[in-house]
Amino acid sequence: MSDIMLSPKKATEEFKNLYPYRLELHAHSSPASGCSEVPADELVRVFKEAGYDGIALTNHFIANSDYTGSKENTIEMFKKDIYLAQETGDKLGIKVYAGAELRFHNHSNNDYLFFGYTLDELPDIFDYLNTDLETFVKEYKKESSLLIQAHPFRNNMIRMNSDLLDAIEAFNVHQNHNSRVAVAAKYAAAEGKIMTVGSDYHHPGFEGISATRTKTLPKDESELISIIKNEDFIMEIGGRILL
Repeated sequence: MSDIMLSPKKATEEFKNLYPYRLELHAHSSPASGCSEVPADELVRVFKEAGYDGIALTNHFIANSDYTGSKENTIEMFKKDIYLAQETGDKLGIKVYAGAELRFHNHSNNDYLFFGYTLDELPDIFDYLNTDLETFVKEYKKESSLLIQAHPFRNNMIRMNSDLLDAIEAFNVHQNHNSRVAVAAKYAAAEGKIMTVGSDYHHPGFEGISATRTKTLPKDESELISIIKNEDFIMEIGGRILL
């Protein structure tokens, strides 16, 4: 029987077998993200128990934050959570990828998931947060990095020139926000951009809502970026595959 004749249930299982590794691409830990209720080590543990193979820690990275305070304190808190998450991941057997959720001064409600930096670059990235997305992309972003506009259709979000972006987080499933995922998916398709999914995890009890499924487990951020840019992944929400 050809694949086209498979039932939806059978097709879902076939795709899950083909893409067996489950990753979370959007998660926040405490104290680096003041809005999160979950410490970095606990976050990694609950995702491991929920059957994930990898998790991207994308804590907020914001200049002049009332919560984190100075540049030095912001960077220190950010790095500590990454170190703790990666240390815990090594112990438990789950990969932890260093990401960030950037927010720029000129559009202070917009957020961007960013991958493909070193921790030594954080001071320079911090300084660019006081400029704008266009300046950051033109002057700093590398071809090898990945920039995704997160939840672009929440209240007060501004859609940016899609030429500045690698992808759109079309399916943000944070339980306390209306991300208008259908509109976001239509927008991403119209702009010809890669679509991604993320749980935007902040609170205990909501792990396992969504996953990015891959054929192989990325060994580092570079391999993760390559998989996303080559669109060699499938998206899962609530245990169902988006086909």
